[in-house]
Amino acid sequence: MPEIFVEPWPTSTSGPYLVPEEPDAAAECPIVEDGGDMAFHDRPTADPADTRVAFVDGVRRADARLYQRIDGQTIHGVAGGHGHGAVLCEPGSRPVFSRVFTQHLVVWGSGASGALPPVVGGWSWEERSVADDAPDAPLQAIQRIMREHEGIAAEQLADEGWLTVVDGPLNFVRSRDRAVIGFVKTHYQALLPMELHARVPELRAGQRTSLFAKRSDIYSCYLRLSDPPVYAGPWAGIARLEFPSSVGIDEVVIAADRATALLPRYAGIPHKDPRAPQNLQPVSKLEDHLRRRLGDGTLAARAVRRAAMAVTTMEA
Repeated sequence: MPEIFVEPWPTSTSGPYLVPEEPDAAAECPIVEDGGDMAFHDRPTADPADTRVAFVDGVRRADARLYQRIDGQTIHGVAGGHGHGAVLCEPGSRPVFSRVFTQHLVVWGSGASGALPPVVGGWSWEERSVADDAPDAPLQAIQRIMREHEGIAAEQLADEGWLTVVDGPLNFVRSRDRAVIGFVKTHYQALLPMELHARVPELRAGQRTSLFAKRSDIYSCYLRLSDPPVYAGPWAGIARLEFPSSVGIDEVVIAADRATALLPRYAGIPHKDPRAPQNLQPVSKLEDHLRRRLGDGTLAARAVRRAAMAVTTMEA
């Protein structure tokens, strides 16, 4: 009989492990620790309870797809919103939200413009434009704006002395000299040679792999946050961490051990979060808070329709 696994993440998400079974080629990132050989590092015994840690994340939402007809051309747009913020976890204190920011936008492709007027209920949108004419370019622009805001917030918190964990890769953290850790929940590519990639699921709870060089400016490792449920697949509970390489391999080893000791205590709880354990508890609470700040999606879509009707009426 074949082995059958159930993915704990809900079907509305893409799932945490999306690496093709027979990829064209693994990235084959080189191991930079343990003499170049793959090793598993146990969770350090030192208690990291005195660490001030900030978790940074954002959400984005499309409320309505928009169209314009200009000189016979269909221009694509989207009305939606994004938000970002942080959860600050300090020893002896309750976690608190910080730097919370939300924004509603209307974004047009093909370099077009077209503002939506404010409508009853407090709904209003700031206008943006992108040159790309692809149908999904406006929504991708909202995603990019959200990530840029996250990167700025992460850099500020790191400058203030917080160990800062960004939910996602470090692509939008502009400086590689800050103590910011990227936390990647979804795996799209085999980054190690296939024989080493196949060994990653052997990690036990609280263990990490040797560090490897993902790029010239990024070191990375895999971490298992907790043991998977018996019905889940081999990669359940495994996240990938990213570290700036500019501080040197010795400092990154210290940071990786620190993260290995710290992050499992914040692992998501399955009966509270379907994306557990990879969706860390502070991140889950922050996402809920940001979605509430953005307002009800159904009401937002209704407001967009009213605003579009107002524009049409004015033009008529």
